[in-house]
Amino acid sequence: MQLLTSVQHGSTVKKALEKAGAELNRALAEIPGHISKLDADVDSGFAGATVRIAIAVDERDFRPKCILWANEGGGSAREALHKAQSRINMKLSKLQGEIADFYLKFITTPLKRTYATLIVAVNHVVPQKLKGLPGRERRERLMSILRLLGNDPHTINIAGVAKAFGVSRDTIYHDLELLGFKRRPEPFRQ
Repeated sequence: MQLLTSVQHGSTVKKALEKAGAELNRALAEIPGHISKLDADVDSGFAGATVRIAIAVDERDFRPKCILWANEGGGSAREALHKAQSRINMKLSKLQGEIADFYLKFITTPLKRTYATLIVAVNHVVPQKLKGLPGRERRERLMSILRLLGNDPHTINIAGVAKAFGVSRDTIYHDLELLGFKRRPEPFRQ
């Protein structure tokens, strides 16, 4: 289990959310596991906005994951929520996964404009087939395997891994190099 957090300030809630979302999504891409819980808080005032997000990650399996967010204004809470919901649903329609958790907050300004902030934690569906995975996802899975094996690339069978992923051994060697490991066979010399 691991906890990721971000506290960001901005002149608007959207700007603070952009920073927090980018920071957390970078961190989520680097670690194995899936999101099990999300908690957040959003404040806004004359001095700007503050966004605080905490995400619990269960590291027992590997799933690509991310957080999505929307901050939309309207003349009423219903209108603002409808806009935020539409924006999130548009983003969700491009993903295959499940919502792990979400946060919703309304802020009404002194001028009676209402803003809805919606933050959603998403765990992507992991394809059952390994063959044909995009390179980034293949490397994420390879990194998860290596972490389980003590970060020692010599513990894996390159030919077997290449066959499972449906790629060449050279591709796996290249993936290992991109992940920071060196395991190319030494050239044969007489």
